Amino acid sequence: MRFKTFALAVFSTVFLLIIMSGVQQKIEITAQAQSSIQSTSIEINANELSQPLWLTIRTSNEANLQGQIKLNGQVIQGLSGQGSQVNLSNYLRRGEQEIVITGNYSPADASVMIELNGNNTQVSQQTSGNGFLNQQIRIGVR
Repeated sequence: MRFKTFALAVFSTVFLLIIMSGVQQKIEITAQAQSSIQSTSIEINANELSQPLWLTIRTSNEANLQGQIKLNGQVIQGLSGQGSQVNLSNYLRRGEQEIVITGNYSPADASVMIELNGNNTQVSQQTSGNGFLNQQIRIGVR
């Protein structure tokens, strides 16, 4: 009898460990999905920077947005409320530039539109449905 009880205890422990390791993997996969990056790459001429190049972030349905805009790793503007706008011509220079826009918005079923508009440039990205904002725009200035 004691052997059966011991065997049942070992079997139950192994079974629980297998189940728990599967749960942990599922949590990691979910976290990775929430942090995915939407990325766009564009090329512009340096002479376009003599005119405004507007980066506009706005939410739908009066959603609330909290976050930041980084250019090459440096925060250039915070995000709060229903959006923000910044003239990137004041920050860009020749070479490769990386703009990263991160934050959270609520309600999570709202959407956030990212637009880049200039004299010869028009780019837009949109994210919705999860409450997380993680957008990247790579700009090659030649």
